[in-house]
Amino acid sequence: MVILNRVINILILLAAIAAVVFSYLLFSKREKLVNGWGQMATAINSAAQALDDGGASGTSAAKDLPADKLKHTNYEQLGQVLPKLKDNVSKVIAQRNDLSDKIQQAAAKLSISGVIAKNLKNISAYKDQERIFLNGVDQFRSNRDKMSRSYASTFGRFGASVSPDSLNNPRTFDTEVNKGNMKVTDTLNRKSTYESSIARMSRAIGVSSPRLAGPAYRAELDKTVKAMQAKNNEFRKTQSLLAQEKKKNRDLTNKLTQRDKALSNLRNLNTASTKEINRLKNILNRDNTLTIPEKLLTSKDPECYKYVKGVIEYIDKEYGFVTINIGKKYSFVQRYGIKDNHVVFPLNSGKVMTVVRNPESNNPLFIAKIIVSRVDDNSSICNLVSGQVDLIQEGDAVFFTDEDIAKALKTAAK
Repeated sequence: MVILNRVINILILLAAIAAVVFSYLLFSKREKLVNGWGQMATAINSAAQALDDGGASGTSAAKDLPADKLKHTNYEQLGQVLPKLKDNVSKVIAQRNDLSDKIQQAAAKLSISGVIAKNLKNISAYKDQERIFLNGVDQFRSNRDKMSRSYASTFGRFGASVSPDSLNNPRTFDTEVNKGNMKVTDTLNRKSTYESSIARMSRAIGVSSPRLAGPAYRAELDKTVKAMQAKNNEFRKTQSLLAQEKKKNRDLTNKLTQRDKALSNLRNLNTASTKEINRLKNILNRDNTLTIPEKLLTSKDPECYKYVKGVIEYIDKEYGFVTINIGKKYSFVQRYGIKDNHVVFPLNSGKVMTVVRNPESNNPLFIAKIIVSRVDDNSSICNLVSGQVDLIQEGDAVFFTDEDIAKALKTAAK
């Protein structure tokens, strides 16, 4: 019995010793667990503060995850607190993903290649993507600045004061571009007006219009200037000849008086001759089978003026001149019995002609008197003597009346 008690006491002692040892070990493990829990709580709170970035991120993770609520003594509340960390992390990740996608879209719009949203989300690759994007943005801005300076310089040449900075500013860009475009448009309108005016002046003095739209516009202008100078020299020469003709006119005036007396005698003789010719014509035409003109005409006969007929081809109302389809090579056909007599009768400058509308109708309309100023092979330029140029129409008939013929013959006699 004594031995049994000793054995039991020894076992109890050993159990006590074991309990003390296990209690110590459990306390040590508890201290480590508490310390680890505290470190985890501190880390979670630090991560929450990092997410908040002092309020810059717009999250409230640090407020939702205070360190005192993460202590091991408040483990009952962890189920309510810890999910808020996930919510804030999800918001930051969503923000990162959206920002990465938008940066990729911005890069595409700016024609920056190599920027991929997937790589922007990658911790190890985003720095390289950031470098590519920023370099592309810098290049885009550099190109934009060069273009703005170029546009500002171009607009400046057209007289518009536009600065590169105002072209780079979205608020002033439209206004500055419109200001520059107005100057460019004004210059183009002036160019068109100059070309049209030069063409009209060229036609007015009878030289070819320069082709100013092509790259050889300088050579065309030089050619036109030389042609105008030649016309000016010709005009001066004509003035000199006109002065000489005026002197001759004064000398011939005296002779004309003497010739008038001789012409009077010739008229009397012509009257007698005409009566005889008419008598002979009546004899020839009794059976109405043959009609013969008074004579077979040549280009030297004044009767040729009655055969000259043409039309108005062009009217320049601004400078008051017209062109007709009669020139140096004009010819007509005289029916002489059964023969066609082809007569070349060149038109000369200085002749006065009459413009009539519907000359073959019962109600012909007198329009104007014109004088031939310049004659080409198949056309002539005429200036207005009487009437109004606004009343003349293309296609109106042009011919010599008896009055015009008398003036032409009188001028030729001088």
